[in-house]
Amino acid sequence: MNVKILEISLGTRRFGKLFQYADLCRFVAEPELIAAPPPEVLSLSMVASDPSTQAALWSDVKNPLFNAQGGQLPRFFQNLLPEGVLRSHIAQLRGCRENDHFELLAACGGDLPGAVSAKPVSVDRGTLQRLITQDQDALEMSVVELPMPQGISVSGVQPKLGLRRQGGRYVARTRAGASTRVIAKLPVAGRPHMPQLEMLSLQMARAAGVEVCEAELAPLSAIKAEHSYALPDEPDFLAVTRFDRDGARRIHFEDFAQVLAVDPMHKYSASYLDMALAMQAFPSLGESAVLELVRRLAVNDLLGNPDAHLKNFGVLYADGIAPRFAPAYDIVAYAAIQGVDGHALPLLPTNAAAPRRTALFTPANVRAFCFSTGLHEPLVRRVVTDTARLARSLWPEMIDASTLPLPWKKRLQQRLQAHPLLQGMTKRGK
Repeated sequence: MNVKILEISLGTRRFGKLFQYADLCRFVAEPELIAAPPPEVLSLSMVASDPSTQAALWSDVKNPLFNAQGGQLPRFFQNLLPEGVLRSHIAQLRGCRENDHFELLAACGGDLPGAVSAKPVSVDRGTLQRLITQDQDALEMSVVELPMPQGISVSGVQPKLGLRRQGGRYVARTRAGASTRVIAKLPVAGRPHMPQLEMLSLQMARAAGVEVCEAELAPLSAIKAEHSYALPDEPDFLAVTRFDRDGARRIHFEDFAQVLAVDPMHKYSASYLDMALAMQAFPSLGESAVLELVRRLAVNDLLGNPDAHLKNFGVLYADGIAPRFAPAYDIVAYAAIQGVDGHALPLLPTNAAAPRRTALFTPANVRAFCFSTGLHEPLVRRVVTDTARLARSLWPEMIDASTLPLPWKKRLQQRLQAHPLLQGMTKRGK
């Protein structure tokens, strides 16, 4: 029986081996990691509640965190895979099925989000026996390691092209001169003006006090890289500066589906309270991160962004150890396009079955959220009120000055004027 193996590293530190054997996919930590757990964090989901038990967690090979069956990857690794059309492109280039997740991870394992890499590795017979049987049984001689091809470059087939900004050009690679890593979010046929809408949404979020990723609109003609996409007749794309890259340095990042060990297929299944409680478990996040979460939820509510799911929030490890709330990304005022409303997640898990169109910040919801998090209720209410006040003051002019179609502007203005978070202010003349 064949075995496929990938070596999982975080930067230059080897963390373990991910292997696929029959129907099982398992991550096994390196022996030296178990003997002396390092300070670097692979995932907050893999941090023991008590530091004294961290070694025991790493050695628990049957823990659900490290195992998956049925062709899946353990949840942290499953969340590293691209979604949608990009997955189809990579599968085609790799020559594998779209549901062959192990091969997909191997294909793009050299350029994953954050500082994780997953690369093919050869091991000796003794290591193979340790991985599969934990040295409890003899390994059948018919079990052999299956050599795997190296990963492919996916920069040329991504709907979100991975490019480098060098002067006024955006190139696939550069060997000379200073450059900045960016993700080029291209216009999409059938959905016009999306780069402009996302750029305006990020600008409005920043104006309301949210820390957002750096982005700019740039002409499509500035892209000097081959790609396989038929682009609509639009002038611009959105160039988003990668906050998980600093020159050649890769900064570790994980989204909240990874933090909460949720399968990406279930990225709409948790609550914002679940995210807040996870933040409070780590001092470098804590109350300030939860208040920033509340601010972002208020902005998404005001903008009409119903897609703020677990994978659209994340944490960044500037030092590899202490997580901080990553800048906001993928904020889009979809209400401009269609009369959408509601939220990707409920505020509280107790109302997870309630319609997602119900208001987030009802008095009862806010009170229950504050009770669960231990936050001072007037402080949380003030964050929501201050965010709404900035939106009421600054957004109308920003919408008018944008290059969006007039019907889109009208929808955004009408939404802002009628939004419950602003109604009280209008009546009080604030």
